[in-house]
Amino acid sequence: MPSRWLWVTPAAMAAALSLSGCSSGSGVIQGHVLVFSPVPTPPGSTATTTLPIARFTSTVEAKRGGRVVARERIPPGRQFRFTLPSGPYDLTAFGAYNCGASATVSAGETENVDVRCVEP
Repeated sequence: MPSRWLWVTPAAMAAALSLSGCSSGSGVIQGHVLVFSPVPTPPGSTATTTLPIARFTSTVEAKRGGRVVARERIPPGRQFRFTLPSGPYDLTAFGAYNCGASATVSAGETENVDVRCVEP
């Protein structure tokens, strides 16, 4: 009987391990595209300001390992929202200059991340 117990235990462990690999789950990344632009100031000084939310249509991409895994076209003033498997992602927005952000998706969680762009 003990030899059978030893045989079942590795099989049960293998089944448990294979199921745990499938249960990583997914979560949500959501946010806005924000645009920072120069503000007129006295000569010799510089400052930037935030335009609260992009006032133009943009496209936001989520990349994992350099590969685009999600893309959404965002109307002016609206928020993007991706449901993605758990893990790290790089976000890029098109329609403005120098846009980017990073986020990590956790199973069952919502991560609020704004993609920030800097106008020249």
